[in-house]
Amino acid sequence: MTMDFLERLLLDVLNKQDYYAMVSSPVTLQGNSIAVSVMPSNNRAVYYDGTYDQGYMFQVMTKHEQQLEAYQTLLRITDFLDNIKDIPSQNNSYEFNGITVAGDPNVVGKDGNHYFYVAQFRADLYIKRSELHETT
Repeated sequence: MTMDFLERLLLDVLNKQDYYAMVSSPVTLQGNSIAVSVMPSNNRAVYYDGTYDQGYMFQVMTKHEQQLEAYQTLLRITDFLDNIKDIPSQNNSYEFNGITVAGDPNVVGKDGNHYFYVAQFRADLYIKRSELHETT
């Protein structure tokens, strides 16, 4: 059983909001789009029982023909994630302990007709032992 945080973030949280595009992973799609990409992290505290606290790093990138729309959408996403109370696991693989903005929204560049903005986040998760993930 694998941890389902990314799926819950996309399906249960971000894609239920009213943004100009559905959120994909791991890269932006053609045209105006929004994507979530997982980033490397070594922020982990392991406990004797095999459980651990994990700092799950990810970034959200917006891509839009209108620079202001890309920026304002990322600001909305950042504010939303910074204040979210819970993203429950569907398969009981983690417990959600909050999201911190690790890097404020900033411009990445322009490619053709599209502007790119990105912000980084850290989700604090308590990861359960694999035998505890099993759902009945």
